Amino acid sequence: MTWKTHLVLGAMAGYYAYPSWKGIAMGAGMGLLPDIDQTRSKLGSMVRPLSYAMQKGIGHRTLTHSWVILLLPALLFGDTFLAKAALFGLLSHLISDAMVGRIQFLWPIRQGWVGIKLTKRLYRQMDRLVFYMAVAYLLYWGYNGGAERLVQSL
Repeated sequence: MTWKTHLVLGAMAGYYAYPSWKGIAMGAGMGLLPDIDQTRSKLGSMVRPLSYAMQKGIGHRTLTHSWVILLLPALLFGDTFLAKAALFGLLSHLISDAMVGRIQFLWPIRQGWVGIKLTKRLYRQMDRLVFYMAVAYLLYWGYNGGAERLVQSL
C-alpha cells in the first residue's frame, strides 16, 4: 500500500481504539512506522541512514512487519489508550500489506511469510480502492456527526 493509504487507515484505526485527536495522530503515525525499513517510503526517506541500514541488514517486510513490532506500543506507552491506538495503527499497516503482498509475520522464522501476492497492476487497483473507500467512509462519518464528537472530545 502507499503511504497515503497507510496514513488514512492508521488514523481510522487509531480513532477506533481511542476516539480523540490523540488516537487519530497516534494511529496515523504508527500506520506509517513499519515502512521505516525501506528507503523509498515516506518515513524511510526522512531517516535515510537508519532506513538504509535496516533495508540492507534485515530487508523489507521482515522485522517491522512481524509480530515483534506489535510489542512496541506496550513498551513505549504501557497499558494506555495511546498504546491501544498505536497497536491498532500498526495492525492496520500489517493487515493492509498482507492484503496486497506478503509479509514475514513470523519473523525470524524464514518460512513465516503470509499474505496474498498480487500483480503490480492489481496491487495498484487494490490500493486505490482501499484508499477511496476509506476517504468515503471518513466523509460519511464526518457528515453524520463524527467530526462533532471529535471536537467535543477536545
